[in-house]
Amino acid sequence: MIVITSPRPRRPKQPQRTGPVGGLADDRFQYTPAVATDIRKTFKRIRAEMQRGAQQ
Repeated sequence: MIVITSPRPRRPKQPQRTGPVGGLADDRFQYTPAVATDIRKTFKRIRAEMQRGAQQ
């Protein structure tokens, strides 16, 4: 005997939250290391990418 059951009921999708991140406990919070936020290094990297793009 084979018993066919309907698939497990799914929870409705939660609406996407908008607005500012509420803090570390907010699931939308993404950690960014300090190395990635160093402005001098960022501009240096951008200038290097622009030079590479101009050479091609």
